[in-house]
Amino acid sequence: MRSSSSSALIVGLVGLVMEFKNFAFTDYDVAHLAYEIERKDLGIEGGFQDQYAASFGGFNFIEFYGERIIVNPLRIGREIINELEHNLLLCYTGSTRRSDRIIDDQKRRYEGNEDQTVQALRQQKQLAVDMKNALLQHRLHDFGDLLHSSWESKKKLSPKISSARIDEMYEEARKGGALGGKMTGAGGGGYMLFYCPFEKKHRIAGVLRKLGASPTEFAFEHRGLQTWRAHESRAGH
Repeated sequence: MRSSSSSALIVGLVGLVMEFKNFAFTDYDVAHLAYEIERKDLGIEGGFQDQYAASFGGFNFIEFYGERIIVNPLRIGREIINELEHNLLLCYTGSTRRSDRIIDDQKRRYEGNEDQTVQALRQQKQLAVDMKNALLQHRLHDFGDLLHSSWESKKKLSPKISSARIDEMYEEARKGGALGGKMTGAGGGGYMLFYCPFEKKHRIAGVLRKLGASPTEFAFEHRGLQTWRAHESRAGH
């Protein structure tokens, strides 16, 4: 469900080389190689999840056991996906950020065993399970509430994740009727995603526009990485 642009780009490049060289890579192979390139070769800080989200696509519950990763596809009904796309609002905040610096700060706080950061990480883990269950059980109102809890927990990982401007946008969206929301990716800028009752969605979008945000259309990608060969057509055929 979630993927940073840099990881999606690297996954796409791996897929391009795989197709060109006729390598028989699995989705796991592609995601792992993209991780090695981005995190180790290029030295960009971050975790594993972005590469796996881009490679597999769709709705997944991803479990991490050190460097052993298991991707569990979730059987989310078409009607639930339609309702999610109907009610979710994606907005560009008008500012960008260096995600690696935010991740560096989180890592430093975790390695320093700071209570707030460690506790927030535990909360994030439990909230991921709760959100998975809410989706599978068609409890979308609860999903929106859990999204709010996830954002409140995420902010405790590092003060760099949010800002006064982001907080203002979030609070105004909540006042307008959004059940919950969060920054995508590492935070600090980029895009915010809100879960709104559809009848309030356009009003919330208007409020965010006045604050300098830009609501944008989106759709879920169900198939992940796809590669194919294009064959040139000969003149006259």
